[in-house]
Amino acid sequence: MSNLARACVTLPGQSEINSFSEEVQMNTLKWVQNFDLAPQFKSIAWYTKARFGLQAAREYPKATFDQICLAGDLLTWLFTVDDTCDRGSDGAEAALTMKNMLYEFIDILENAGHPKDNNLSTGLANILERFQAISPVYLYNQYCDHMTDYLRECFFEIDMQLDRYIPSIEKYFEMRPFTGFYIMFPLVAIFEKLNLPDEVYEHKIVKEIELILNLLGCLANDLHSVAREESLEIAGFNLIFIAQRELNLTHEEAIQYVVDYHDEYLLKLEQCRKEIPFWSESINNQLDQYIQGLYTIVKGYDDWAVIDTGRYESI
Repeated sequence: MSNLARACVTLPGQSEINSFSEEVQMNTLKWVQNFDLAPQFKSIAWYTKARFGLQAAREYPKATFDQICLAGDLLTWLFTVDDTCDRGSDGAEAALTMKNMLYEFIDILENAGHPKDNNLSTGLANILERFQAISPVYLYNQYCDHMTDYLRECFFEIDMQLDRYIPSIEKYFEMRPFTGFYIMFPLVAIFEKLNLPDEVYEHKIVKEIELILNLLGCLANDLHSVAREESLEIAGFNLIFIAQRELNLTHEEAIQYVVDYHDEYLLKLEQCRKEIPFWSESINNQLDQYIQGLYTIVKGYDDWAVIDTGRYESI
């Protein structure tokens, strides 16, 4: 990884790790075995090395044991699907199989459909049942909507790779936010039992802050995965490669282009925080807690990917 790419993958501030990190890592591996995800989708060694339990511990440092286990299982499920989508794009038959699975997942989320003979679907139903038991209706619906958006974006990435389609910069910013971080955001309010009115979550400034933090995570992911993706036959959904082609940049110039965007969004985040309206002392204190929780997710993800696991180093 170039010095430019490494320079901004970690957001400012100190990160914490949940005290249950070791226990949740063991629990996550048990969950994988209980739903037979290994070796059908990935080997148990892959799940062990990935350390999704530690990722959850970084993203939710103050969560209870049950909460952190739920987050760890969700992250395990999401990365299994993400990796399976990558494999599904290797050929038409594999892609059709993966698309059928995605349709089934969406049916479960949108229509309370029942899992079929698919271990990932059974695992998803288990996660949804546990979330529904602890979530207010609004936050549960937000979580399901974000899950559905992510799965629909998976169709786009499969077709993009099958067709060898390189999207535009405009298309990148349209689709990239759906790739995962939004899913983790409602967990902050669910786990911390925040009591914010729905209209606060729907306020345009709060939505803008969510988008900015999401894009900060996506841009950092593009930067710290670039070395790995350079070695692949078909480049992933990465702004560095898109900008390099569309703007006729050198590779280092394209990296700097993404670094500049990352820095710009950090400035936008601070500006938006100054524009948050005042509702009441209680509401605004809880909103600050919520936004800090979103920031912790993105920083925790970065630290897990870069410091803890070197997940996206070249292969």
